[in-house]
Amino acid sequence: MGRTRRTKKRSHVVQEGQEEKPTPNTFVMERGRVGRTLGQLVRDLRRVMEPHTASKLKVRQRNVLMDFVNVAGPLGVSHFLILSRSQTHVNLRICRLPRGPTVTFHITGFSLTRDVISSVRKTATSLTQYMTAPLLILNNFSSEDKSSKLMAAMLQSMLPSLNVQTVKLANINRCVLFNYNTDDKMIELRHYSIRAVARGISRAVKRLGKASVPNLSRYQDISEYMLGGNVSESEGEEVAGQEVTLPQNLRGRGNLKSTQSSVRLIELGPRLTLQLVKVEAGMCKGEVLHHEFIQKTKREARDVRRRVEDREKLRSQRRRQQEENVTRKKRETELHKQRCLEGLKGKKQEDESGSEEEDDREWFRQEVGEEPDPDMLVPAGGGTRKRRGRGAGGTPAKRSRVEIRGKMKWRGSQQGAGGGGEGVRRGRGGKVKWRG
Repeated sequence: MGRTRRTKKRSHVVQEGQEEKPTPNTFVMERGRVGRTLGQLVRDLRRVMEPHTASKLKVRQRNVLMDFVNVAGPLGVSHFLILSRSQTHVNLRICRLPRGPTVTFHITGFSLTRDVISSVRKTATSLTQYMTAPLLILNNFSSEDKSSKLMAAMLQSMLPSLNVQTVKLANINRCVLFNYNTDDKMIELRHYSIRAVARGISRAVKRLGKASVPNLSRYQDISEYMLGGNVSESEGEEVAGQEVTLPQNLRGRGNLKSTQSSVRLIELGPRLTLQLVKVEAGMCKGEVLHHEFIQKTKREARDVRRRVEDREKLRSQRRRQQEENVTRKKRETELHKQRCLEGLKGKKQEDESGSEEEDDREWFRQEVGEEPDPDMLVPAGGGTRKRRGRGAGGTPAKRSRVEIRGKMKWRGSQQGAGGGGEGVRRGRGGKVKWRG
């Protein structure tokens, strides 16, 4: 029997006239030296943001923030989560690409994933639950306060939105809770695994559904096992508000459509306690829209805005001047290259004319049998060459300075082309004769 090819089905269908929103992707990274513990916190946050994040992002010390901004566009990255450390605080910045805003928090306390898992009684670690994005839950973020409204908008855009009409409950395995405390203005981050448990089914019945057969040697009848002491007193109690009616089938025994099930949350970690510091209009820079600790008047805010505009104007002017300088240097380089090529071409022509002159000399030696006169052969192009004085053998005339009878004289070849005879050179010591 041949193998059948599985056809891939879309989990959601985009209706006609409705545009599909792009899925937000994130980079979670650290800036500067943060230490081993904060490095593990960065990896835990990447685990929370999976699968729409770079789980194995490599951050080096020589990388600057613009390196990640340049590669974020082609990769479809929409948010940065940046952890940094100062002398007094540990900071978390959430940036929206490409033009901001940027929300800065102080991390007043945190617990790693390994610490949370070691403290809970039951854990729910499964690789399949990280294949879908978590559900975002915002608690106590009122729309009246400007700062809470900005934080809520930033957090909502960081995770993909869900369509209640077409969502599949089987794809919702995790949730991220942001709880805002209005008294101390602290934000608590919690990460949970969602699990549905069927109601009205005893533990004995659940054991019968397992692959292993229970031990019934202590019982006379199966009814004793089903109705006996295996069920604790607290198991039959149900807390009001936990049971829900399932609109779809879920994985797990007894989680069928239109049945009662209870929703349980198992904490996965990490835990974070955040305090808002400021909100900036740009990408880690620009006008400060809100500051939690510094309050400025309208005049001071206007002066700050003017300084920011002047700085941006100066930066754009320098950038434009730099581009003009680069263009000018490229043009000068091309012109210099062209001149060099023309000079090489002229030198090549001179070398060719010199080779023609050597050919003429060789032809004269073979036909006449002696060396040609230097003024007999005219170089190609009609020009004349300046020649130094040479002897009969074509070698330059050599002179040597010798001392004869207490007088310094120059002695050299008498047949050189540079001239012969005796001459007199006057100096401090008297007359010095030389022969050429």
